[in-house]
Amino acid sequence: MYRRPMDWRNMNRKKMCSAVILVALFLSACSVSLVRSVSHPHPSIPLSEDGWHYLPAYSNYAPQGLPDFDQKQDNWKARQGIWRLIGGLWSFCAPTCLANIFWWFDSKHEDPSGYPGDGIDLYPLVRNLNASGSPTPGPNTDDHNFNNVNDLETRWRHGRGAKELVEALAWYCNTNFCQHPLIRGRAGTWAIFLEKGAKQWITDAGLQDHYTVEGVWNPDFSLIVSKLQNNSGVIVNLLLYNSDAVVFQTFLGHYVAVAGINPNGSIALSDPFQNVANPTPTAVDHNDANIVSYDVYPVNFSSPFPEKASWWIVEYFDLGIKKLGGLAQYALIISETE
Repeated sequence: MYRRPMDWRNMNRKKMCSAVILVALFLSACSVSLVRSVSHPHPSIPLSEDGWHYLPAYSNYAPQGLPDFDQKQDNWKARQGIWRLIGGLWSFCAPTCLANIFWWFDSKHEDPSGYPGDGIDLYPLVRNLNASGSPTPGPNTDDHNFNNVNDLETRWRHGRGAKELVEALAWYCNTNFCQHPLIRGRAGTWAIFLEKGAKQWITDAGLQDHYTVEGVWNPDFSLIVSKLQNNSGVIVNLLLYNSDAVVFQTFLGHYVAVAGINPNGSIALSDPFQNVANPTPTAVDHNDANIVSYDVYPVNFSSPFPEKASWWIVEYFDLGIKKLGGLAQYALIISETE
């Protein structure tokens, strides 16, 4: 669901790689499918009469609820090994989703009358990383400036040099094996590194007694419902599935953050690659947490691979001529302690 932007100033087990469209085209045998993802309106309050629950909005730095940062920026691709053959693989879905979660928690504990560029940083989960470019929107350098998410003046150099929020998290999570430059051809983020990186980031912020980080394989939908209704941050890895393929029926995975949930069997995603509900803004526009596209899908509980996932999205990843399924094979859950 697309939410209209607000005025900031006036509001004072297994290896997993990131899934992207080029690799899907490269590995998958496709057939025509014209069915669109289901869209469902959601309320401006966290819980509605029809059962929907969304992570609540904070008018300072998360005015729509969970941010919806975009992974298709800068040089955020795996370019070594086979990925050279397809021009590189957009591979930063995991750190982008983690940035959404941390930004949302940080906003919850910041000055409620704050706004991006106010120069105030009261909570250490997201810190000012001193982007090289002019503060955007400014006027002050700030942890919630848009270019603290990513600054185009400092290109990603595989972990070397200056890094803004998403890139710093990519380093923590060893995305593309950036911590191990001699290992080539690896794309995306393994689940074990995502969990380890999230824990280390929280510890380095001095908040290890305030959050728990839990990785769950083959998570039940009821678990996702319960955690989101308790306002935990949830990242799900969707294993791509092509029922028409002779080989590689399942391949790669794509991380998404959960913005909203309905226990009746629907889920709203903050997807760092696709923007179904609000396709107009650019990737850079999405560095403004005021710009979101919550894409809503029905959930199916008859999984073609129940040993991998008990629920899935039947028509999820859009190739234009085909929509691939997404099997919910893993979840990272970040919760505040009591």
